[in-house]
Amino acid sequence: MGAMIGKLVVRKFFKESVNNAFGTEDPYFEEGPQAEVGRKKRVAKRRRPPPPGLSQNDTQVLTKVKRRAYHLDMYFGVCCCGMAIGWSGIIALIPGIGDLIAAYLSYCVVNAAGKIDGGMPGWLYTKMMTNVIIDFALGLVPLLGDVVDILYKANSRNALLLEKYLRERGQNNIAKAEYSKTK
Repeated sequence: MGAMIGKLVVRKFFKESVNNAFGTEDPYFEEGPQAEVGRKKRVAKRRRPPPPGLSQNDTQVLTKVKRRAYHLDMYFGVCCCGMAIGWSGIIALIPGIGDLIAAYLSYCVVNAAGKIDGGMPGWLYTKMMTNVIIDFALGLVPLLGDVVDILYKANSRNALLLEKYLRERGQNNIAKAEYSKTK
């Protein structure tokens, strides 16, 4: 029975990871069309626009969560090992208390996400807190855990989960508005 639950969790985790490019997707910026500069092609980075159909509060909350996630997971860009690193990865390197501080900052991201209109549904809160707990547990492993912690990027995952949820909500809001116009 425990093995079946373990397999289910691993399948769900890897499906989510593949959909999120294994945590490497940037929650705050997206790549734009390539601009040719001399002989090199450069990719332009621009802020991701908020999904259409959201209230002003939801848009502000999403922007705040994405910005925090970016700062915690990817702020310093790609380091020498090919991994994007942010404040969370730097703080987690502090022996003893670093992982606790990083987990608290990740909790602050989840807490900020809960300020959307109508609050966050329980299933979304559970997924986000599971990401925070996994990130914390991975960071507890000495040395190797810090590298895996940097790769996992719980904050970016949570920001993308919130954006997906709000995108669906925005589409529903647009559909309701169109339906009420036809009446």
